[in-house]
Amino acid sequence: MPVSSTPISRRTVIRGAGAAVALPWLEAMTPLASTAAAGEQAASNAGGPPVRLAFFYVPNGVNMDTWRPESTGALGELPPILKPLEPVKDRVTVISDLAADHCKGKSAGHEPAGGGFLVGEKCKHSETPEVAGASVDQVAAREIGLSTPVDSLALGIDPGHRGDHGYSGTYLSHISWRSKTTPSPLRMNPKVLFDDLFRGQRPRPAKWGGGDFGAASNNSSVRPDTIEQSVLDLVREDAKALQRRLGFSDRRKVEEYLEGLRGIERRVRSASLDAESHHREAFRDAPGADADEQELPPLIIPDGRGVPKLYADHVNLMLDILVLAFQTDTTRIASFLFSYEKSGRSYPEIDARGSHHSLSHHQKKQENLDQLTRINTHHMELFSRMLVRMSEVEEGAGSLLDNVMILYGAGISDGNRHNHDDLPVLVAGGAGGTLGGGVHLKLDKQTPICNLYVDMLRRAGVAIDQFGDSSGPLAGLPKA
Repeated sequence: MPVSSTPISRRTVIRGAGAAVALPWLEAMTPLASTAAAGEQAASNAGGPPVRLAFFYVPNGVNMDTWRPESTGALGELPPILKPLEPVKDRVTVISDLAADHCKGKSAGHEPAGGGFLVGEKCKHSETPEVAGASVDQVAAREIGLSTPVDSLALGIDPGHRGDHGYSGTYLSHISWRSKTTPSPLRMNPKVLFDDLFRGQRPRPAKWGGGDFGAASNNSSVRPDTIEQSVLDLVREDAKALQRRLGFSDRRKVEEYLEGLRGIERRVRSASLDAESHHREAFRDAPGADADEQELPPLIIPDGRGVPKLYADHVNLMLDILVLAFQTDTTRIASFLFSYEKSGRSYPEIDARGSHHSLSHHQKKQENLDQLTRINTHHMELFSRMLVRMSEVEEGAGSLLDNVMILYGAGISDGNRHNHDDLPVLVAGGAGGTLGGGVHLKLDKQTPICNLYVDMLRRAGVAIDQFGDSSGPLAGLPKA
């Protein structure tokens, strides 16, 4: 076995019948990185790992009293909702006083908040969905997405609900928009997502079809005769050949990566769901559900294959696959919805049995606020778990977390008021060594959230001066 690796391309994959598995960043790729990156628009760290962007959305606002840090400057003791971030708080910046005026609507708070959040301008008041243009993630995807097999991923957990007050229900369940009238296909089923990423190779992202509401994957490159076989079994011979070309450090990294991939594949294959009874428990039977919440959103997939029963297991599996997609440079852009805007999901497993939407209209009742805080904290626990996982993935001289910039936030601040100022927003990651953390940043009131979008795009290598209602790039983010 060689002590050092033979140089290989960043686009090297290990293949087998019906499978193509991309690789994590290896030392062997560094000598060729600058050549491979020539002509790419995405930022890279002197030929090192690229910057990835992600946008995480929580519905119905949060309990701001248990979200907001007590003081500005260095993050000290974290408030209850942010407490799960303790292991990675030095990589997190909490931002206060960002506003999204473009999320305001006519007699409705939820549809415009979801549909307009990443677009930066108001969505059309119509039952036929139409926004102002491509969302910020898709602006990034049009440039840096050209460098990866998949231009972007739009991920979620629940399929959404009908709209109200003359607004399309599509606004509730889609924050990512490819164009004025085309939302990005929402991927909610871990099995479909895993198969699309690792069974067969899609050279162009435009070939990705719609969402995964059907029982089978839309990935036509998946061979029916291999669908029940392990991906790693299919690529075993090619993996062995690759290992012979790698040095000790890269071999260890590949072995750890493949073992992690096998663990995720096992979880995907073992996931099962009694779809009807679980759906009823999570939505219709939630105490306090309004009349419109009694009408169940459609099931994710008819037979439930690949969808874990527990909400946390579902989210964790989707986010573990996202980490793999970033780790292997399969994509550099993603969005994720913890549930659709106006979601009536309940969380009995954390003793939050009321409808999330109803609880967000808390009327300042302590019982409602306590349950809402538990839901908000649960979402943060799942998000923090992903950040910790990223911090454990070696990449170049640092970790995957060093090379991402992730926004976590909502288009509504207090669900009881449906206000869109002083939004609950934070950013995490190192953005390729350009971003620090461990800070609570308080801005001038009504600072457009689109200023943050401009900053994120620039750090990822997209040359842009204005987006949506931005007034310029965001000032004050901590330096690394």
